[in-house]
Amino acid sequence: MDSGQTRFEPPPRTRTEEGRPRHVGFELEFKGLSLETTARIVRDLFGGKLEQKDRSVWTVTGTRYGDFRVELDWWLLKAHTLGEHVGGLGGEVVDKIEDVLFEAARPIVPFEIVTPPFPLERLSEVERLRAVLHVHDVHGTRSRPSYCLGLHINPEAPSHDADDILAHLRAFILLHGRIMQERHTDPVRRIWPYIDPYPVEYQYKVLHPDYAPDLGTLFDDYLAYNPTRNRALDLLPLFAHIDPDHVEPRLTQAQVNARPTYHYRLPDCAIDDPHWRIASEWNRWVAVERLALDPERMGRLAEERLGPLQRLLAREEET
Repeated sequence: MDSGQTRFEPPPRTRTEEGRPRHVGFELEFKGLSLETTARIVRDLFGGKLEQKDRSVWTVTGTRYGDFRVELDWWLLKAHTLGEHVGGLGGEVVDKIEDVLFEAARPIVPFEIVTPPFPLERLSEVERLRAVLHVHDVHGTRSRPSYCLGLHINPEAPSHDADDILAHLRAFILLHGRIMQERHTDPVRRIWPYIDPYPVEYQYKVLHPDYAPDLGTLFDDYLAYNPTRNRALDLLPLFAHIDPDHVEPRLTQAQVNARPTYHYRLPDCAIDDPHWRIASEWNRWVAVERLALDPERMGRLAEERLGPLQRLLAREEET
């Protein structure tokens, strides 16, 4: 693990293509505290107004950075989704069903803190939150074999240009294995599908030097091979933000909150480990951004990778 002195490295581009300072949001999955207690910790750190939206969501609004959410990370209990499915049973019945589901889900479904987007120069604030949660004995990925808890990082995309997004996608595919090896990704999270790699056929397609799609083709190809949120780098939120009319009708198997960010899902949330730092996970993402801006190195790495991918595809065709 990294020492407590790890700092947040700056990405190679600190501004968007419009010239605005870039921001980064974080999602920390955890166990061990109630939603209310966690929300009060957030409020005590960042100020703002505390409010319980329903049994599964608390908010802390009006902080200097924006609004925080503390929630049970289960789509069925979010935003009264259950009521949309069984609302005809009547409000009291739906409430009772939600109570039962909440109590059943609480031991196994992650709780989650969703931060507002922090400016790059204030990323240390999320480390401050991590440190306080650690003192309160929050449980992380390795606390129990059954836990599958992640840290999601949402860096604002510096550009919505097809070539730039493709460069980030290629860079991530090329570094994915190295990141997994470096950070010893938890075996339970490897087994579950939440951070699956891209299919081999898609990796080969993307890394091939002749692949030069426009945005529409990039979206369509991605959705054809990845009609799911369960990817170590999930591009669906970014695509839905850039062109919702093109993307959303094709989202048959995924619920997506459109946002102008990459959704980097790979890191574990080892918040109970005193040596673990969010900055270390962020810095691995920065390595992806740096490689995306180095086409010569990326070309060499892609050429090395294409041969093994081609052999994997040949074996898949034989079976």
